[in-house]
Parts: sequence; structure tokens; C-alpha cells
Amino acid sequence: MAAIVQDWQASGLSQVEYARIHDYKLATLRYWISRHREASNNQPGFIQLSGAGVQGIHIRYPHGVELILPCIVPAGLLKSLIHI
Repeated sequence: MAAIVQDWQASGLSQVEYARIHDYKLATLRYWISRHREASNNQPGFIQLSGAGVQGIHIRYPHGVELILPCIVPAGLLKSLIHI
């Protein structure tokens, strides 16, 4: 799917033209494009935390559990706690 979307982007063709040439349903191509954009926008990222004025790191999970950690936490541990 990603390879097809990247090929379409590089082709310079409209979605309609690309779908017709490659014998894809237009709705399917548009679905793949939207999924590709969602995946691109959901890439994990990191932010720099400053120690000045920060009391600790608070992680609140959707079910209500909250963790309060000291500012100096190994990145691997913090990453694993975020992705639980």
C-alpha cells in the first residue's frame, strides 16, 4: 500500500488518472492514501523536557491510573511506560 501511494505521488498524475492506468478502483486508491497519511502523522515523536521548574513527569492512563516519576528517568523505561 505505501509503495503504491509513493508511486502515485511521484507520478504527478491525478488520483483518477493513476487509478485508471493501474486498474485500481478510485475509492480503494483514496482509502490507501488516507491510511498512508494517518500512518505518517502517527509517527512516534519525542519532545525535549527541561529540568528547570519541572517537579516530575506525570503519566495519566485512560483508565485513571497516574504515575509520578522523578525528572531523571531512563528513556527506555519512560518509553515502555508510555506504550503500555
